[in-house]
Amino acid sequence: MNILLFSQYAGNKGDRAVLYATCRLLKNIHPDADIVVSTSSPEFYNDYSYYKENNIQFVPEAWDFTRVTSSRLYWRMIKRIRKYTFAILREIYLRKCLYGITRFFINPSFRRAVKHADVVISVGGHHYCTLLSRDIVAEANFAAMAIRLQKKNFVCFSQTFGPFDFHNPRNLLLTRDILSHSKLYPRENDSREMLLNFQIPAENIQMTYETVLSLSREVTEYVTPSSRSKSVGIAIYCTQKRTPEIEENYLHSMASLCNHVISQGYDVKFFPMELKGTPPDDRPYIQRIIDRVEHPEKCYVYDADMETADHLREVGKCRVFVGHKTHSTIFALATGTPLLAIAYHPKTIEFMHQFGMGQYALDDKVMSPDKLMSMFDELAENLDEVGSAALATSKKYAETISAQMKNLLMS
Repeated sequence: MNILLFSQYAGNKGDRAVLYATCRLLKNIHPDADIVVSTSSPEFYNDYSYYKENNIQFVPEAWDFTRVTSSRLYWRMIKRIRKYTFAILREIYLRKCLYGITRFFINPSFRRAVKHADVVISVGGHHYCTLLSRDIVAEANFAAMAIRLQKKNFVCFSQTFGPFDFHNPRNLLLTRDILSHSKLYPRENDSREMLLNFQIPAENIQMTYETVLSLSREVTEYVTPSSRSKSVGIAIYCTQKRTPEIEENYLHSMASLCNHVISQGYDVKFFPMELKGTPPDDRPYIQRIIDRVEHPEKCYVYDADMETADHLREVGKCRVFVGHKTHSTIFALATGTPLLAIAYHPKTIEFMHQFGMGQYALDDKVMSPDKLMSMFDELAENLDEVGSAALATSKKYAETISAQMKNLLMS
């Protein structure tokens, strides 16, 4: 079986964890499956041992005209008019004509991967959403058109969908048609409601859970939180634009929390969630927080980028975790680590309610030092109960995820 995974962002450790979890699921079901991954930066996976051992190949995205090794003069010319190629492909798609010329606007490596694929899966994230790109004029929709124009369907597995606020009615029609021809697995009820309100047929939609929770099955020797070393893991979120007042509140709140937990005998371990050296690298922002901490020597930063399995193991050594990035919270839940979740998006709060841990989720719009410290203190009184329940729920959800993936491949 040939499987193509697409819409994979290589620089974010949450997206990398989604890919790792998806590949493990697929290989457990079909050990001999040939997997190709279309990703934003194939070179970011050159030294990742798991993919080498399993002969998993990486190719550029459909809308990537830079990483083309053949006919370079032609693709350099196309790159100059790249912003127009989306509209060209969209009109070919919607008008159902001139299919033959589409190959001149799609990365050749991606086109070949689609041609040979028996199953095509969009992996993780929130790609079909106008919050991230105006009218979803983005890689996700471009790749989706490239796939559908080769008369192939695909599955969106474990994703967040919406909102769908369009300015251009042609892009609305495009997105609705693409999603109406796809099998969709949203990971929150809000996404399901948005899809239904977007007039996507209910039979196309099946609820699932976050893919990375399937990695909870790798936790074979669980250490209760109270038996772990006294450390608090923290993962921040710094890519959203903030006013000076909001930014000051964020820095002050996180530094105050660090001071609070250090005063109780904890060490603080910061887990960057972006690859080192990439534009959204969160290490400089982490340092701005540490600079405000009274005892910075009690703070440690995982400066080197870890493979997903190693990252999870380190999270599982923390007695408590405070996560703002979405997948940092999932890492804690998957390892049975008591979690205080800060939400920049409603999906995080819904994830916490799925685990019966809603009281430990805080909307970052109302974040303050006092709220963080009081919630931390409440959580610290119930560490073993909360951690064990989180792991048990993660393992239950992992079985559902695995069964759904098996049915998906068999259908």
